[in-house]
Amino acid sequence: MLRPTFLGFETAKRGIQVSQKGLDIVGQNMTNWDSAGYTRQRLDQVAIAASTYTTRFASGRVGVAGQGVDVSGVAQVRDSFLDKRFRDEYSDEGYYGQAGTILADIESAIGEFNALNDAGIRGSLQSLLPALQKLAGSPFSETNANIVCTEFRNLTQTLHQLDGKLSKVEEQQKFNLKTAVDQVNEKLRKVAALNYAISQDLGLTLDNEHYGPNELYDQRNLLLDELSQFGDLQVTAHGDGTVTVQMGTMTVVDGDKYERMEYVDNAGGTVTLRWNSTGQQVVCAGGALKGFIDFINGRGPNVTNSGETPYRGILYYRDKLNTFASTLAGVVNSSVPVYNSDGTLKDPPEFKELLGAMSSTPDADGHYEVSTDIPVTAANISLSDLWAASSSYIIPKAESKDNNDILQLYNNLANVRQTFASGGQVYNGTFYDYVDDYAATLAEDYTFYDGRHVASATILQDLQDRRDSVSGVVLDEETASMLMYNKSLQAASRLMTTLDEALDVLINKTGLVGR
Repeated sequence: MLRPTFLGFETAKRGIQVSQKGLDIVGQNMTNWDSAGYTRQRLDQVAIAASTYTTRFASGRVGVAGQGVDVSGVAQVRDSFLDKRFRDEYSDEGYYGQAGTILADIESAIGEFNALNDAGIRGSLQSLLPALQKLAGSPFSETNANIVCTEFRNLTQTLHQLDGKLSKVEEQQKFNLKTAVDQVNEKLRKVAALNYAISQDLGLTLDNEHYGPNELYDQRNLLLDELSQFGDLQVTAHGDGTVTVQMGTMTVVDGDKYERMEYVDNAGGTVTLRWNSTGQQVVCAGGALKGFIDFINGRGPNVTNSGETPYRGILYYRDKLNTFASTLAGVVNSSVPVYNSDGTLKDPPEFKELLGAMSSTPDADGHYEVSTDIPVTAANISLSDLWAASSSYIIPKAESKDNNDILQLYNNLANVRQTFASGGQVYNGTFYDYVDDYAATLAEDYTFYDGRHVASATILQDLQDRRDSVSGVVLDEETASMLMYNKSLQAASRLMTTLDEALDVLINKTGLVGR
């Protein structure tokens, strides 16, 4: 039952080679422990089976047993279930984070409950109403009338500023959405390119399909993680090493083919994302892209136009500002009556037009006419031409006796409950109440989405920690593996030395005894 002469050397050689490769992989892990997207690698070892062709008798196989160890491949240590859970949660975190960001920007622009907005609508009302009260006490004072005119001008300018800030928020978020679309398209292109590179690499080898180009896998997995923040992903792996990626309802990567999305500005201020190849609208169940669309196009529960969403976003709060401006103009323009020369009221009653809407284009003389014939918004509300030309225009005629018109205007603005109709919603309350209501709603919305974002981020971090416990590099474990492979290398080297000594005896010393 003799074995081949040099079989032991082959066994020792393989042991040395495997131990050396094990040290290489440990070194790879230890030097990449903090590399983004790196997955811990391991050396899969198998014992070499005796050849079944040597003999059909079991006793004959003993001579070729003990051929040592071989490497079946270098595997990645990953958990596909944890990958899916992480990407699903990353999609939720991306949605709540983007929603919270937009609402925070809106609150910074028009919010009333923060120290940065002392000059908001409430601040302007708090300056206007005392001035009106003084004018009501002395309704023929030109000084008081001038102060009231200035305070109304300040209020209209405050509305202009708030609308301008909200427009800046809208402009910035649309720009950010365009940037996000470009990033998604680039990442999809890279995933498709890596699919091709991986399939080509596997096609050139005879190795097991589970042992592929690990570094390319890492790059692709990192891209898939990043893509999941923008939308909900479903990833399907194939035997050729490629993956099929579905975003929402659309297959966006299939082999080396990928889809591109495009950004479209619509009439009415809304935006749409569409797939280039089909023209279909991008529909995602989560992710930052959905957050952008929901709150850029958000008109609240009473959607009026195609493309709008029922979320309280930029359009919803612009409607709130516009409703305040139009209601303010309506109340003010129906509070101070016009009198006949003898001090009697006109029949039918007429009222002084104190506020109106400034035209968007100037006339031939370069003058922007203020009119009540066009809808009043926060962006165009202005003093009427007559009042702007003379601050005393609000003063009643001297012939009128016991005039309470200014006091009535004060009461209408300070105490009387008005009807505010905004986007199909109706609110009854004073001007203060109305501002407090939508400001409180905005604060509640931001608190809700920010809270969900914090909770989702906490879950995401827990899932990341669990993934790292499986796929991440632990330096202590790698050190232990390094010592193990070093011991194996020493043992295999000692085996080869021992075999060499035994062979030396067989060749050089056998038959010399007794000479």
